[in-house]
Amino acid sequence: MKKSIGIFLAVLVLLGSCTKDDEQPNGQQSEKPTMPPESSMAPDMTMFDDQGSEGSREIAVGNWAYAAINVGVYSMILYSHLAVPVTAFKATVDVEAVYNESQELWVWEKGFQVEGKGSYEVRLTADVDGQEVAWTGYISGEGVNNFVWFTGTSKLNGEMGAWELYESPSSSSVWLSNSWEYDHEAAKGTTTFTVEKEGENKGSSITYGVDGSMDMDRSVMINNVSSGDEIYVNWSKEGSYGRVMSEMHFDDELYHCWDASLQDTQCE
Repeated sequence: MKKSIGIFLAVLVLLGSCTKDDEQPNGQQSEKPTMPPESSMAPDMTMFDDQGSEGSREIAVGNWAYAAINVGVYSMILYSHLAVPVTAFKATVDVEAVYNESQELWVWEKGFQVEGKGSYEVRLTADVDGQEVAWTGYISGEGVNNFVWFTGTSKLNGEMGAWELYESPSSSSVWLSNSWEYDHEAAKGTTTFTVEKEGENKGSSITYGVDGSMDMDRSVMINNVSSGDEIYVNWSKEGSYGRVMSEMHFDDELYHCWDASLQDTQCE
């Protein structure tokens, strides 16, 4: 009898210890999530932005100019109209996160400036629930206080997710939404931005791609719902040469190329 009682008590102790090991006490620090890549919100399209003003692109004729005009529609939204939230996210990418135990959130904070708009501060929070992460970007400065200018979700390992960017404190509707995927080991990924704002561009989208294994390591695919046009652009980030295809514009299904000087050239 005593032996049976002893075995029963041992089992209870064992079960109790397993329960304590498996349970996570309230307030325990969650695993730090992998920060989404910069390209998930701020794709590098300077190949088309830095070569001159929008007016000079419209005057120019040629393959690069046609690509620049169309890519420029989305560059204008991201880096002019939505410059504050986009710059805010870029500012947090290299910041070390701090865990807020009372709120059970990971927090990134940084001051930043936007040319022509002023100084701001961003507080980016990550709420981790298992393998899922909910992101919230609070921005203060220049007439705004803790305005949620962007929100998002991602996997804990930072391999896929989505963002929503809001128009402004005076009109907090979603202007752009996106979904993204990124392979950190291969440095390869895509981000698809969709226009949510009412107007002729609503529903149009641009997919930005990075693939370091390719000679032309950058790409975009533009779907213009108002015209029905699909435009494909590939280029070399370092070499500046590239190509564009648009059946509606060129009246064929071929790529049309430009060289490192942005001049039209035969595709090889």
